[in-house]
Amino acid sequence: MGARLERARRALAVGRVAHQSGLRRILAEIGLASSREATREGARAFRSGLEELGTTFIKLGQLLSSRPDLLPDVYIDELSDLVDDVPRVVPFPEIQAIVRADFGEDAFVNLDPEPLATASIAQTHRGLLATGHDAVVKVRRPGVVEQVDLDLAVLRSTVRLATRHSEAARRVQLEELADELEIHLRAELDFVEEAHNTELVRRLVEPFEGLVVPRVIRPYVTERALVLERIAGAKVDAGHGLEPQRAALLASEFFRAYVFQVVVEGVYHADPHQGNVLLTEDGRLALLDFGLLGRLDEDTRTGLALLLLALAQNRADNVADLVVELSLTSARSDQAGFVQDVRRKLPRFHHRPLASIEAGQALADLQRAAIRRDIRLPTSFALVGKTLAQADSIARLLDPELDPVALIEEQSLEVMTREAERRLEPNRLAAYAFTQLTPLGRLPRSVGHLLSELERGTLAVGVVPTGLEELEHNLRSIANRIGAAMIVGALLLSSSLLVRAHSVEWLGVAGFCLAAVLGLYMIWKIIRTPGEL
Repeated sequence: MGARLERARRALAVGRVAHQSGLRRILAEIGLASSREATREGARAFRSGLEELGTTFIKLGQLLSSRPDLLPDVYIDELSDLVDDVPRVVPFPEIQAIVRADFGEDAFVNLDPEPLATASIAQTHRGLLATGHDAVVKVRRPGVVEQVDLDLAVLRSTVRLATRHSEAARRVQLEELADELEIHLRAELDFVEEAHNTELVRRLVEPFEGLVVPRVIRPYVTERALVLERIAGAKVDAGHGLEPQRAALLASEFFRAYVFQVVVEGVYHADPHQGNVLLTEDGRLALLDFGLLGRLDEDTRTGLALLLLALAQNRADNVADLVVELSLTSARSDQAGFVQDVRRKLPRFHHRPLASIEAGQALADLQRAAIRRDIRLPTSFALVGKTLAQADSIARLLDPELDPVALIEEQSLEVMTREAERRLEPNRLAAYAFTQLTPLGRLPRSVGHLLSELERGTLAVGVVPTGLEELEHNLRSIANRIGAAMIVGALLLSSSLLVRAHSVEWLGVAGFCLAAVLGLYMIWKIIRTPGEL
């Protein structure tokens, strides 16, 4: 009972903020409820509402900023600047108590009471370990897990309701979006997972001399606290002070590192925004905060590698085929129309000034074209697009003339070579041969069984009709309208008879009123949403 009451209170709080932010206007601007031109004011109201609601909704906004297929450009721009900084500082005694409880009384010789950063999930402080290491300790905010659990429960119930009653909610995959949000939040709340992610990315970027990842200082790792080596540096900006040649080399290496993580390893640092990349005193780029790590299965990784190469080489038909292979399609998917969209859009990324080409723009255009043609891209596609766009924007601060298309083409030979090496590994090759030969071994028996059934005349072929949902919806709408019209007519007829009877004339008036309400409702629905009731 207590949990339900808490959910109800939180739902009311979310509803209040949504109302104050102008939810109806926002839904219209993003195309979920009627259609209205997107405005900067609506986008700002949406962003401020998410910030007011706290951790879960800030993360939701950051996730939505990677979905140009769902939101207009003005909303994407506004949410891309969503800052996960909170003004409320956790009192130092609470931080100190967690550190001492998890690492012992004597783990730190000194712990700075002033935080280096305060985010919605964690707060970081500089400290000196008893071992002599200059370190940074990251501590999870007390109560944040319980708050996230409550928020996710409210979001889940809202998404289920919307999916049941809205075709638009099903089309934009709200349930999958909620699943992805929960996965990301659970990962960011567990600092043991973040420590593993940090060490993994540290190994992945070792070949890139211009990049550095802070070392996890073990055994100082628990679910709610994490100690890392401190790396001094400043945020990357246009006034970085590096020599032009060094800056261009560093920008190229930085972007290539992220392409390498995505297309070769299938594991990548998925949040390289400006606050998570520092320019160190020795002229390297330090990557920070690995709570969010993108992971790709083997088929998706290979498909994305080929897709990026096809984009770089302007092969529109190959791009369209690869996107369709990565996606979920149905009988309503317009694949031919999607191919035409790609053929029309793709050439504009070629033969243009290098500074005007953005790595994430082509992927964003593909996402929008796919959703319009009822082609469902995997959620990993959006995160890869956002990651490459963020990496591109950081690299351009160092080298405004960066050419991401040329960099992808340069890496194509390395990618294909590594892919061939992976496939020719003895273990992989043997596993592939086994999985392919097993069905071939069963083929003669299956053919024999089929011929036997043909001889006996017992072969049965089942046909399952598809794409009838729209027809069923239309028939239901027609039946509902006819039924409602008959009810209104019956009410009018019976009410006119009752009015003539002096003893129950009030009942006739009530019937007239009810008929009028139902009739007006029908007219309103017919005008507003043709074909529905």
